[in-house]
Amino acid sequence: MKKIGLLFLILTLVTCSSSNESSEVVETTTTTEAKIPDNGNEATTTTSNSESEEIVDSYTYDKEKMSPFTGLELSPEIWLKRPRRVIAFKVDNNLNARPQSGLQEADTVMEILVEGGMTRFLAFYMDKASTYVGPIRSARPTDPNLVRPYGGILVVSGATAGLIPAIRDLGVPVLEEVSAPTMFRIANRKAPHNLYADTELVREYIDARGFLFNQDVNPLYDFGNDQSNWVTGANRVTVKYSDFTTVIWKMDNDQYSRFIVDGYSPEEEAVAHNFITRDGYSDILQIPTVVVIQGPLYNDEVTTLPSVLTVGIGPVTIFHDGEYIEGTWRRNDITEPFEFLDNNQEKIQVPPSKQWIHILPLNGEIIWSEN
Repeated sequence: MKKIGLLFLILTLVTCSSSNESSEVVETTTTTEAKIPDNGNEATTTTSNSESEEIVDSYTYDKEKMSPFTGLELSPEIWLKRPRRVIAFKVDNNLNARPQSGLQEADTVMEILVEGGMTRFLAFYMDKASTYVGPIRSARPTDPNLVRPYGGILVVSGATAGLIPAIRDLGVPVLEEVSAPTMFRIANRKAPHNLYADTELVREYIDARGFLFNQDVNPLYDFGNDQSNWVTGANRVTVKYSDFTTVIWKMDNDQYSRFIVDGYSPEEEAVAHNFITRDGYSDILQIPTVVVIQGPLYNDEVTTLPSVLTVGIGPVTIFHDGEYIEGTWRRNDITEPFEFLDNNQEKIQVPPSKQWIHILPLNGEIIWSEN
């Protein structure tokens, strides 16, 4: 009987011990990883139950898989088609040329002062394509200085006497007007505002004729996501080239929408600056990032046309998502891309996105405000 009681006591103690072990709480830390897109790039955010912290991977430009004109990663079906030529189309901005076509499809757009206080555009295509770019107009002296760093081919309708040979002497191939279907005149616009082109047919044309091919394309400037010294208060940006051309950018969600005040127009107020596609669809031009590069104004020796100096040093202002950074651009030669430094002489990292670059004379005006 005593043995039975002893066995019962032992069994009871073992059961209690097992019950206590199973009721113990073991603290664990759970880690989860989420991929958060940032302007087309991926950043890894790590959080834990015990402590919340965020770790953002630094941006690294990959020339094989990223666009040198936006800093964004490209889909495999795009970058696997490389190497691709850089082609820069000179696009008209006369009152009779609006709405233009192809600017919304370009990799990047540069806007440059020409005579009469007007502007024209350089629409750069490398990885993007369009069947309808135009109206294409004649070259100007500032063009080769902006195309040369990227090994691009300048596509124009022509130029003032002596300018095309001077551009080629600077190492920039030039394609002037050729026959349809590569380049074509449309019936509903009057000359000289009616020359258009298909980017891929232009590529085929220049491939067949053995134009210089530069496969090593440098980025426009340093791209990155780590810039910390942005200043708020730039939801509206006004860029005044002259009494005849003023551009206004207004924040609309995460994009700047473009408006224009044209001194040659009977309209006294800013009007929406639209694009139009080949099938007739039209909408306002928009861009995530606006860059304003300022340089001295001079008259070109060959043509006496007004030009903006883009070699040396000068002020730069960058606008993105309603914020801005002021600094300085540097460039020692036309073969080099731009370098941007902030007021502390630290490199500026421009957010990866499509860029609209104003080449503005020093006597031009930039005004920005919260509203």
